[in-house]
Amino acid sequence: MLKNKTICITGGAGFIASHLIDAISQDNKIILYDLFSRNAFQYVNAERKENVVVIRGDVLDAELLTKSMAGCDTVIHCAAVAGIYSVIRNATMTMKINFLGTYNALEAAVKNNVKHFVNFSTSEVYGPHVYDGKEEDITTQGPMSEKRWIYAVSKLAAEHFSHTYEMEYGLKVATVRPFNIYGPRQVGEGAIREMILRALKGDTLTVYNDGTQIRSWCYVSDFIDAVTSILEHEKAWGEVFNVGSPKETISVLNLARTIIRLAGSSSKIEFKKHPGPEVYLRVPNIGKARRILGYEPRVELEAGIGQTIEFYRQHLAIA
Repeated sequence: MLKNKTICITGGAGFIASHLIDAISQDNKIILYDLFSRNAFQYVNAERKENVVVIRGDVLDAELLTKSMAGCDTVIHCAAVAGIYSVIRNATMTMKINFLGTYNALEAAVKNNVKHFVNFSTSEVYGPHVYDGKEEDITTQGPMSEKRWIYAVSKLAAEHFSHTYEMEYGLKVATVRPFNIYGPRQVGEGAIREMILRALKGDTLTVYNDGTQIRSWCYVSDFIDAVTSILEHEKAWGEVFNVGSPKETISVLNLARTIIRLAGSSSKIEFKKHPGPEVYLRVPNIGKARRILGYEPRVELEAGIGQTIEFYRQHLAIA
């Protein structure tokens, strides 16, 4: 059990970080570092907030970031421009925040003698087709002419950067590659979030191309279990982990149908041509996380969607 640590979470106001704070802040001090362009921290348990120090800051502000990490044992680096459409709109900023922001976080960690650094990457590094993808497999990127792949390239570069700091500076690093994480509090882009919000209002759901694209979906509490296990397992450091739920795999069309049914919605489905390159198949191999972390996703897709629907039904006005 992780106790009596001081942990800096960059991007700490985000969707995943808000659940992480609920999980670890009871017995640890949290330094939340974020610009609050998206705010899921508002939903964090009030009692958990007592152990959280909030610093409004940009990961591109190296001086403030370094000062903010003073006294920290661990850094969990979540800050990023994420979401394909956000990336396309903010391509240059994506590279700056995802790559240079990671550099600043690593430098700040070394200057403050931080012991452990968890780097959040992405399943996008595997490219448009991955089935049973293992961490040791070759990563595949699309052409430079397609802006979608800027996100994957920036994250993959940040992975390499992070692990060079382990080799050269002794900073213990672990990288996680999330596979389609969903659940309550998601405040940015996300297919399940968007579909649920539209279904609750009775609006038409958009499915791109023919809807046969396949994804594995991982409920946020399962993902948090993996991250907290990394913090507690010495053998996790130096590793890259796929974190997802391969058993909860479904086509995009059937995902939309499932959301409509579980929401009790009258929404229709319309098909549109995807405006850019698409990922047709994304299913992880989580054998390494099982072996080293004892990770096992527990939340079935329909149960997770049901809980997420109820959250957004209660918070529809804010969402």
